[in-house]
Amino acid sequence: MAKTISKKRKSLLKLIKTAFSDLEQCEKVDLKDTYKLPKKKIMFPLENYPLEIHVGLDAHVLHLYPELPLADQQDNFSEPNYILFDPDSYYSRISGFYRISDDDKITLGSENAEQYAFLNTSKKLPQQQLSIANYDGKLTFKCHYPETGSCITPLLKEKKLQKINKWRREKVTRLAEILGDPLKLLSTDDALKLIQKVNGIINHDMYREKNNNDKPGGVLTIPDKMNPIIIGDLHTQMDNLLTLLSQNNFLSALENGDACLIFLGDAVHPEIAGKYDKMESSMLIMDIIFKLIVRFPKHVFYLMGNHDSFSEEIGKKGVPQGLLWEKQLKKSRGKSYRKEMQQFYDNLPYLAYSKHFICCHAGPPTSAVNLHALVNIHKHPKLVKDLISRRLQTSNRMSGYNKSDIKKLRRCLNVGENTPFIVGHTPMDDEETLWENVGGISGHTIVYGGNLEKVGVIVQIGKSMYSLTYPVEPLTKLVSIEAKK
Repeated sequence: MAKTISKKRKSLLKLIKTAFSDLEQCEKVDLKDTYKLPKKKIMFPLENYPLEIHVGLDAHVLHLYPELPLADQQDNFSEPNYILFDPDSYYSRISGFYRISDDDKITLGSENAEQYAFLNTSKKLPQQQLSIANYDGKLTFKCHYPETGSCITPLLKEKKLQKINKWRREKVTRLAEILGDPLKLLSTDDALKLIQKVNGIINHDMYREKNNNDKPGGVLTIPDKMNPIIIGDLHTQMDNLLTLLSQNNFLSALENGDACLIFLGDAVHPEIAGKYDKMESSMLIMDIIFKLIVRFPKHVFYLMGNHDSFSEEIGKKGVPQGLLWEKQLKKSRGKSYRKEMQQFYDNLPYLAYSKHFICCHAGPPTSAVNLHALVNIHKHPKLVKDLISRRLQTSNRMSGYNKSDIKKLRRCLNVGENTPFIVGHTPMDDEETLWENVGGISGHTIVYGGNLEKVGVIVQIGKSMYSLTYPVEPLTKLVSIEAKK
């Protein structure tokens, strides 16, 4: 086997050397088969192989990897995508990356704050140092300033080829240890014990000011040092949640206490045609979220959404999902469990914020507001409706919220005038999972977690909030397999 791998690697190196025969060996980095990029464009001859890139005079190291699934034959990975990242930060903490999809191009250079945050590139780079393009899976490079130096080397060792997927497999194994078998609904007794633990945790939430009834109020104040990971409406899509928890360093950051996971409500009630009335998946995903809350009581939070209800007014395409949800819980787990779920809803926060962000399920208050009223939100039905149901103002929806309402909320919470405002509730189309600067409002982001092909998340990297997306993978099955080992 070792001889076969060695022989394959030598043939690949021969192909690369032939393709790059007119390139110089790179003297700045002491790596064999490393090539200095000229000012003209060159095309890397191999698909689905990773590269190491050394950028600028300081030879800052970046990795460019094909984005491959953990399971074979997945439609969401049909495009030959690559991801570009700083390996020093990518494997050790929550970090950003760039996805270079088919017909995409990225130019590395100075004057780009996001690139500094994601890739830790030098601010001494020229404005345009290196361009990388993806044409049908084939990578093209152009070094705009050869004198400042850019080099590439293929990563052909088996250890390097499999590094990302092995890293993610370890996260899947850890998820299995934390969650158990997510395909199996909890028994009535176990489910009741779990939700009772959750309600006990929420009733003593240290990050919420007490209201006038000595109960946790409607506002969750996140410590500035705790990095938020914000997930939109999942609507029972378990694979979307597991995909996120197996990506980046989200799970590790939760375990280390460096981050918190914030659900923007509406994890329940399917939004897939033909399944609007199927409530078993709602039970299952809430079991998983409850397990996460119990495992990370100071780091996993759930905000109130409009579907988190037994109301007859909650439904989809004429299907009374609120009533069906209540009926299912009574039938499957009894009246005691239904009562505990109502208590869960009654004690949820409606808004979370720090100096770095504000988030809620739907929209900001559209009338005068102060922090005391938000804390005592149960005495203010209009505030409740705004935060869980209000949508953005449009020409056809004049009663919606607008830029001035967001500005007013920022003043109320005493945060900066450009503090990002993040909501779920209103996906703008069926194709995407994240929308930025919605309605022409700077910093106004909508995140939706129920897209079947991709799932978005908003995270803090450094002192700023950024949007990241990942292809959804069928990880429920993989986690279950690991749990049974």
